[in-house]
Amino acid sequence: MAARFRKIVSRVFTDEKFRQLSNVERLIGLYLLIAQSNRIGLFSFSHGKACEDLGMSPRMFNKGFLRVCQTLNWEWDAEARVCYLPTWWRYNQPESVNNLVGNLKDLNDLPATPLIGRFAANTVHLSDATKQSFEQALAKGYPHPSYNPSPQPSPTQKQKQEQEQEQEQEMPLAVEIQFMEFWSLYPTRNGKKLGQPETLRKWERLNAEDKKLVLDALQHYASSEMVVKGIGIKDPHRWLRNGKDDEPWRDWIEPESKPAGKELRDGKVTLPRTGFADLDYQKGVF
Repeated sequence: MAARFRKIVSRVFTDEKFRQLSNVERLIGLYLLIAQSNRIGLFSFSHGKACEDLGMSPRMFNKGFLRVCQTLNWEWDAEARVCYLPTWWRYNQPESVNNLVGNLKDLNDLPATPLIGRFAANTVHLSDATKQSFEQALAKGYPHPSYNPSPQPSPTQKQKQEQEQEQEQEMPLAVEIQFMEFWSLYPTRNGKKLGQPETLRKWERLNAEDKKLVLDALQHYASSEMVVKGIGIKDPHRWLRNGKDDEPWRDWIEPESKPAGKELRDGKVTLPRTGFADLDYQKGVF
């Protein structure tokens, strides 16, 4: 890994898109440019380390990070935890062919991700001479399946079925920004979130207005009394749309209402039911 020296062009502060960001979002943008980046603008990124370095809560950082990526057209692979800055070469031109070849060694530190293919195809900011060396160096030294696939024999019917099953189990990596926010904010059940591919499929069926409403509803749902206790938390995809084709999230567009008085049941004070209540477990209903 190269020494941690990164170039920041001063005109970034007068850039029209950068000026659209809040002060917190600008700090996150600068952090992305200098703190965990490498020599090629395609790098593994840890949200946890960023939160610790910047002294931000995960919720504040995630919201700002998504806004930065959306505004500056930076790309994020949530599955592989890899970030890509497509204009990197514009401001960080390799000084020579040898320098370029050395920079490309940073590819060895990355997991498999479709962003490598996008990186390999993006030569718009390279000079003609550098572009040719770039393509030759990739083809010779980094035959990565993400951007340089080898010919494969035609799969059998069984292999096709196995591939389709694997695709159903894996979450598509081209995840839109709003879904990333939804998934990061959704509460866990027993420390887990299940059904990510199915959740994404149901998310994509929502129109733009409903997606905004879902994010508002999620804030109310995640902060509700029972959910905070870890009781009655639905799997994310069932919260969006259950087997009866209902949309439970619509019940949370408005904040949870607090009753004027406390409900008595069998002589005991109980809370209003939200999902599964404490009393159900005490009585052995479930």
